[in-house]
Amino acid sequence: MKVLYLDCFSGISGDMTVGALTDLGVPPSTFEWELSKVDLGDFHMHFERQTRKNVVGVKFGIHEGTTHTHEQDEPHAHDHTHGETCDHDHDHDHEHKHDHGHEHEHSHEHGHDHSHDHGHEHVHGRNHREIRALIEASTLSDFVKEKSLAIFQRIAVAEGKIHGQPPEDVTFHEVGALDSIADILLTCVGIEALGVEQVLVSKLFDGSGWIDCAHGRFPVPSTATLEILRGIPFSQIDEPFEFITPTGAAIVAEFGSGFTTMPEITIEKIGYGVGSRDLESRPNVLRAVLGTLDKKKVES
Repeated sequence: MKVLYLDCFSGISGDMTVGALTDLGVPPSTFEWELSKVDLGDFHMHFERQTRKNVVGVKFGIHEGTTHTHEQDEPHAHDHTHGETCDHDHDHDHEHKHDHGHEHEHSHEHGHDHSHDHGHEHVHGRNHREIRALIEASTLSDFVKEKSLAIFQRIAVAEGKIHGQPPEDVTFHEVGALDSIADILLTCVGIEALGVEQVLVSKLFDGSGWIDCAHGRFPVPSTATLEILRGIPFSQIDEPFEFITPTGAAIVAEFGSGFTTMPEITIEKIGYGVGSRDLESRPNVLRAVLGTLDKKKVES
């Protein structure tokens, strides 16, 4: 059985997940092609090799634009500065998608580009109904549609409960933006492309502190993250960072079939997805282990 183990020793976010899946061997051209199946307008993708605490991995980013470059499909070693949608009271371990997304500001442009001629203007937010329509109208695989819709549903239900709205009426401010839609869709694309049959996840924890986002000021762990992770073992540590974004929480809640230490796996490959911050206490990366194990061992 092909298994993916997500070792969240520095948390998890959508962009970290896509970066780790890239490092495991999913070509950027595959991600670009699959995302082109959704009517999202012009976009420019980045897959860069960066280092956190002497650990090298892939930093994924995407933004709207029509810059055309012709580069190979391997991630590149450039160190760019990435901005965030939310203002935090302290340095963050990775780009925050408080049930929302993150923006990327690059010092120069390079990477993989796909241009659409749909005449779209920049979209700052879409509601759950609009996102569902985009995904359902796409030519993505049934698996990617099903799983991405389920992830968005988890976020919408959590947000709806917190803000007193029906899930279909929830407006995703940053999560409705291009980068967060890409994070969710490409996570599903990558898991399918790697032939993963089961996803296992390490024990989860989050930090402390405060975050300021579109919906207001919230403590860490965020209200959405806690709501999404109901029923999943979870703890808090005394570090002033948000380690798990709501998008990251929804990904592990949808795919994770167990939350434990890594079982006995015949390791095939290890990939690292890079976050945006340099932390003192740990490398800010998501470690993804791809391997095989006996199904009976998973069930036990």
